[in-house]
Amino acid sequence: MDNKSGIKKTLINQLEDLKNESVDKDLFANEKIIDSICEITEKTGKEIAVFINRKGEVLDVEIGDGDTVTLKDLAGRRSEDSLSGIRVLHTHPNGSGMLSNVDLSALKKLKFDMMAAVGVEDGEASEIYISFLGVDDEHDFIPLIAGPYTKERLMKLNVKAVISEAEENIKNVVKTSKAVEIDEERAVLVGVENEEALEELRELLKTAGGKELSRMVQSRDKKDTAFFIGKGKLKELGLLVQTVDANLVVFDEELSGAQIRNLEQALGVKVIDRTQLILDIFAQRAKSREGKLQVELAQLKYAMPRLVGLGEQMSRTGGGIGTRGPGEKKLEIDRRRIRDRVNDLQNEIKEIKKQRGIQRVSRESGNVFQACLVGYTNAGKSTMLNSLADANIYAMDQLFATLDPTTRKVTLESGKEVLITDTVGFIKKLPHELVEAFKSTLEEVLFADLLIHVVDGSNKDYEQQIKVVLEVLKELGAENKHMVTVINKIDKLESTDAIEVHGTKESPVLFVSALNKNGFPELLKEIEKAAASKSRVAELMVPYTDASVPSMIHNNCRVLEEDYREDGIYIKAEMDPITYGRLIKYLIV
Repeated sequence: MDNKSGIKKTLINQLEDLKNESVDKDLFANEKIIDSICEITEKTGKEIAVFINRKGEVLDVEIGDGDTVTLKDLAGRRSEDSLSGIRVLHTHPNGSGMLSNVDLSALKKLKFDMMAAVGVEDGEASEIYISFLGVDDEHDFIPLIAGPYTKERLMKLNVKAVISEAEENIKNVVKTSKAVEIDEERAVLVGVENEEALEELRELLKTAGGKELSRMVQSRDKKDTAFFIGKGKLKELGLLVQTVDANLVVFDEELSGAQIRNLEQALGVKVIDRTQLILDIFAQRAKSREGKLQVELAQLKYAMPRLVGLGEQMSRTGGGIGTRGPGEKKLEIDRRRIRDRVNDLQNEIKEIKKQRGIQRVSRESGNVFQACLVGYTNAGKSTMLNSLADANIYAMDQLFATLDPTTRKVTLESGKEVLITDTVGFIKKLPHELVEAFKSTLEEVLFADLLIHVVDGSNKDYEQQIKVVLEVLKELGAENKHMVTVINKIDKLESTDAIEVHGTKESPVLFVSALNKNGFPELLKEIEKAAASKSRVAELMVPYTDASVPSMIHNNCRVLEEDYREDGIYIKAEMDPITYGRLIKYLIV
């Protein structure tokens, strides 16, 4: 029995005595139990709960506060198609016996046989409502409520028949749901800014396959070292989790291992933070070997500093590796294994990076112009590349729909071929581990000749998203690259007048719809202009004695015209500045 603070010893003893009471197994409770809990509720202003098994034995008595009382799961091992074998009688100090959402959620979650709430007025039971589990048309559990009852009528109620009916309902639901996946992640979202800030977290959860049931926001400057949120909010969060029957809590901020452990112990459900959620999405989305290696590397780097706080989780998932349990010896083994795996992953990624470097040199020597699509996640980059290249890249209206970078060839109006690469989308509070892990992939941004910054113009937070992308580009060292800003999804806007993004002659702002290709002529012209600025067209006369030069020109330039003349081979070609410098002696002035 917890929460005894401020209660007289005589009242505590009175409650302890109730554990010696026995109740007729066919009846809900006896008069002494009802009278005692009403009297103590009147004197303390606190809720009192009594747990009774099917033999009529009082298993436990709990003291709550003026609003709630913890309803414990006291059931032993029972099959999934059985009730807990426990009925609960508890008081409401406000005089109302109507069962609260928290009460009904506990009934459903803990599969109590029955639950009764006693409204207390002047130390007496004023009204009593009871509830047990029923089934709706979709074969889901629903609490059925009956009442109000008087004390005398409740004590005459034969609970055996009610419990039998409820048990039958349980069996029907379990039988129906056996072929259905019931392990859905049902989450409460927690933030420290405002509710609007949690909209993106909701989209992340949806992308990961979870479902938001509710959310909670706390405004405080100083984060609690043990629980991140304050004790009052923690209690409120616990009630919310119970009320909506959530099995997951997601924080919009990064948590320490100790905070995750403490929160899970206090709430009784799994707790993750924003970083873990994003890492989970990346793990689902990675298809290439490099992408999978990078995600694993990021996950290990995230886990490393949290091993002590996540000791219990490590011991549960570690199998038989090392010694059993979360002791220091096992943690040291985990650390060493993680360090070894991190080194292996970094070496593998280094090799892939080397191969990409060789491919890049090949492209550069071939005078291939490369543009990179960058932008906030779900800005429409994949759809943009599909439309530009008539490709069929996976593109969905969800965060991080594509993870691995994809390159496609696009032929411009002039006939010049350019390469356009779709890169992973950025997001605010992008986990540092991911930025580090994906730097090798994002190096494509550094070596691109042009960045096409795709912005979702239909998103009300587009200005903040632009800021996030520019910050990540700065972190990568690409803030001074030649860039065109493309305001996408104008098909969703009535007018573009409200979009306040100003460009320059060198860095223009264009309005397009990647879906229906509106604004594409202007975009292609900008790409053409940027490609032309990298190369130049030159007319050459190559003597027949320099037989290797025409072959070199064909390998490194785009030949526009060629003619065998009396004094040599006339070649008109588009080339990069380096090749131009090597051929300058053949220029026709």
